[in-house]
Amino acid sequence: MTRHLPEQTRRQQILSAARKRFIEAGFYPTRMEDIAQEAGLSKGGVYFHFKSKQEVFDTLVREEFEGSMELLRNIVQAKTSIAEKMQTIAAHYLEYFSTAKDAPRFFIVMGEMGLRDAALAKRLLEMQTQFIAETAKLIEAGIAEGVVREVDAQATAALLKALIDGVELLTALEYPTNSGQLLGVGLDVVLNGLLKR
Repeated sequence: MTRHLPEQTRRQQILSAARKRFIEAGFYPTRMEDIAQEAGLSKGGVYFHFKSKQEVFDTLVREEFEGSMELLRNIVQAKTSIAEKMQTIAAHYLEYFSTAKDAPRFFIVMGEMGLRDAALAKRLLEMQTQFIAETAKLIEAGIAEGVVREVDAQATAALLKALIDGVELLTALEYPTNSGQLLGVGLDVVLNGLLKR
């Protein structure tokens, strides 16, 4: 008999178990009973909280996105310089990718599912677009303050998002990275460019 836990704690237990199974086996081979077994619950216990495997997966995707957006908005609104904000964003993601080992791997699962599921692909694109729009605001603020040169803020934000996603992919594939070195080089390239002045 499983111990009674608060509903939110139980939901997180199920989501953690599902995330692990989706990463290890993929979305389609994973069954609700696999998630239940991983969580140490009955299948009925999982269905009490989630109607379907798709709902479990969608919740994981949404929570991942909401966490990123909350962090980004807090940084954009902080009373710090543009350079400090960029540094905070970069440091956060490098630390997150290196400490939350399953996050980069789940990123790959989301991408794979986006190729197979048109509805999910649409949601992922909407999420990416919101993240890019928020980053563009940061760049536009830097331009307005005169500390960032005149660039296409939207295109630059999209490129920065691609850079973050690329680092996440390398981390998932276990490319050997030194977080501190990568942070320093990344910020230097983003803020100063590659060409000698």
